[in-house]
Amino acid sequence: MSLRLPIRNLPGVLADVQRLCGDDTAVRFAAHFGDRKLYIPQLARLRDDHPLVQVLGRQTARLLASRLGGNEYTVPTGRWSISHHNARVLRLNGWQPRPIARALALREDTVDRLTADLQPAVADPQPVKLTCPCCGRPYKLTPPPERVEKEEPVEDDATFLAAQPPLLQAAVSAGDLTIEDLRRLESGRA
Repeated sequence: MSLRLPIRNLPGVLADVQRLCGDDTAVRFAAHFGDRKLYIPQLARLRDDHPLVQVLGRQTARLLASRLGGNEYTVPTGRWSISHHNARVLRLNGWQPRPIARALALREDTVDRLTADLQPAVADPQPVKLTCPCCGRPYKLTPPPERVEKEEPVEDDATFLAAQPPLLQAAVSAGDLTIEDLRRLESGRA
């Protein structure tokens, strides 16, 4: 289960829709009507064939018409606000800045700035359901697997010595070289 935050700083009429109907409705409103003008009729003139009713449903459309009706609005897309919101949600769910930046096509320093006031609520990154800032569709992000540095197995001294040329084996047997000296020589060649 992913943790949720309210979307901050939605522009223009999207902020009014968010205040009246919530985040999900504001995102759907932006996805369907963003980047164009929309006339919201007064409540008495709202019909079932109006795009607002078809997209958001009759009850939500009636609420918006009662509060915002009678005006034409230039509806912003809200893409930046939604994308920045998604970065904050990922951080709250334990994601680190670099995977957030890669997943959302943001710069890592932008993610740092946007999430500076947040501490992750969980220790391990969790899968998160987000909303696409372009189309408004929900999608799920799964944290990338953490890169684990493979430790090379340390071979025991007998195996290491057996892999050396006979001349070096003889030098170790005579006490002229130690196995540690051979290991240093080996690491210097690599």
